[in-house]
Order: sequence, then C-alpha cells, then structure tokens
Amino acid sequence: MHCLAARSRILAAGVCLAVLGLAGCAGPVLGVLDRDQTDQDVLTIQTDLDGIDLASTRFLAERDGVEYFAARPVEGNGTADTVCLLIEEGIGVGLECAPLTAGEAGATIRDSRVTAALLPDDIDRNDLADEGFQLLHPNLAVRPAHAG
Repeated sequence: MHCLAARSRILAAGVCLAVLGLAGCAGPVLGVLDRDQTDQDVLTIQTDLDGIDLASTRFLAERDGVEYFAARPVEGNGTADTVCLLIEEGIGVGLECAPLTAGEAGATIRDSRVTAALLPDDIDRNDLADEGFQLLHPNLAVRPAHAG
C-alpha cells in the first residue's frame, strides 16, 4: 500500500513539473521577472511610466551611474511575450518594449553612449561578444554606441 502511494506521489510530481515546463514556454523566458520584487528593483523615478507594471520592475545592473531594469507592460499594452527595458539615469527614464522570444535579443535602447539590449535566458552569448557586446547581467548586454 505504501509503495503504491509513493509511486502516485512521484507520478503526480512528474506531471506537475511537465505542466510547469510547458507553461514556462508560453511566455518570454526571463527568469528574473519570476522572482519577488525587492527594494533594489523599484525605480526611483516613476513618472511617465503609465504603461509599465511597476510591481514587475527588476533591477539588472548599474554602470557609470545608469541603472538598467526589466519590466512587463500593464495588461493590455503589448502581447504576452512583450518585455520592457528601462534605463534610469539622473532625472529621466528611457523605455523600450518589444517581444522577447527564445534565442533573440529583445528591446534595445540606443543613446549617445551605449546600445543596451535585453536578452532572454536562453540566448547564445558568444554571438553577442562577437558583435562587441559586453554582458552586464545574464539578461543585459551593452556596447559603446560607436561600435555598431
């Protein structure tokens, strides 16, 4: 009897893992958005961000006084695979939202100093290095603006 119950629990756990695995394939693959928001993930500047779900912002990296975040748009703004890249610097926030699909860079922001690209968890990072990008976070790559 105990052996049968143990097998049933193992089978149920396997089915749950399979369902979770399939559910994970439905949307963008950006694990950082699945963890709880911390104080570091909250933007200092929250003006003109009506289309962003502020509870979804996640800090990625900081370089030279510029902070980089990932976030989801509010429901109804974009598709299920839309993810946003936010750059907070000084008194302003740069924002770009785009679909994020497996193996391809998503939202990209270019300014006079850098090009920053949001990356899914499963992208080939070797190709990015060949294009002059440097990883600041597993989900964020930057390169000097003049490099491409």
